[in-house]
Amino acid sequence: MAVRIVHCADVHLETAFTEARGGRARRAALADAFGRVVDLALERRADALTIGGDLFELERAGPQTARFLASELARFGGAVYIAPGNHDPYVAGGIYARGDLPANVRVFSESGWLAFSIADDVTLYGFAHTPAEPGPPFADARFERPGTRIALVHGSDAARCPPGKRLTAPFYAKDVVASGASLLLTGHYHGGYIERAADGRPIFAYPGSLEPIRFTEQGAHGALVVTVEGGRVDVEPVEMARTRLLDITCDLNGTQSEHDALARIAQSLESLGTCDYVRLRLRGQPQLGTRIDCALIAERFESGLGTLDIADDTLTYDYESVAREPTVRGHVARDLLDLAGSSETRESEEALLALRFALAAFSGEDIAP
Repeated sequence: MAVRIVHCADVHLETAFTEARGGRARRAALADAFGRVVDLALERRADALTIGGDLFELERAGPQTARFLASELARFGGAVYIAPGNHDPYVAGGIYARGDLPANVRVFSESGWLAFSIADDVTLYGFAHTPAEPGPPFADARFERPGTRIALVHGSDAARCPPGKRLTAPFYAKDVVASGASLLLTGHYHGGYIERAADGRPIFAYPGSLEPIRFTEQGAHGALVVTVEGGRVDVEPVEMARTRLLDITCDLNGTQSEHDALARIAQSLESLGTCDYVRLRLRGQPQLGTRIDCALIAERFESGLGTLDIADDTLTYDYESVAREPTVRGHVARDLLDLAGSSETRESEEALLALRFALAAFSGEDIAP
């Protein structure tokens, strides 16, 4: 008889979204997504629900978070196994340790492997993050129980660490294989993927975060349905995300009027909706005197989106040509270009903005920062 497990990780309830506005709506979307995971586990008649860490943000999660989790996990009713991660480590006095969760939930509490039997021939081994940073979890791991052996830990595939991501509980595919694990269910990387052996057998799997947490994240955002039958292990990714974080560039080169620019922006944003959180970058060189009003653009388009953050990088002038002029205007342009090229990012952006306003003032244009 088949044994079915639904696995998720990196829910990040109560996270603080710092890259763009819309944090309250996106935090609500995280809770909605976790509810859909419970729905999935019920629909698939899962024998167990596993959570591979970072279920919530330890420093921000309070009584409301505990009540929400208790309600949802009780609604599932089946066995739940949680391997705390680096954002929700097992700590004294925390949600995991206080007994806030229902009796069907088992939380791993030590940085060492502990075994639970899911079925007669399926064993789950779990490993927890505590306040102390764990070392490589598979360094001395040996799983020897008969049947299928599933490992559960929040950790880093050291061979594919995304740029800017910190390694925690690192492992390699060869370590998982050497341990005797039939499959590792993990978390930490927000873009999901499945690492497979040459014969197609899954070695380990990341479900990805349920909703995208940061811009530029690559890979799936969802849950995994694991089926164990006759010694065979199959992993099915199930997409869960409803929100999208989008970086969109709109080229305004050659636009002749504000109306022309707005029409081009509308074309860039068509087909998007209220679940889309957009960083819009305007580029190119509109014709001289074409007004690019970021406040108007936001007023016109943001109501149809989750949020709209606008960066105006259009060039009203050929700055390098102006800087070569033997005039006061050329001298100002040279000084500001030099400052932009030698400064930190914020000062550089301010210097370029000052240059835009200065050249507009030299041309007699209305200045509206």
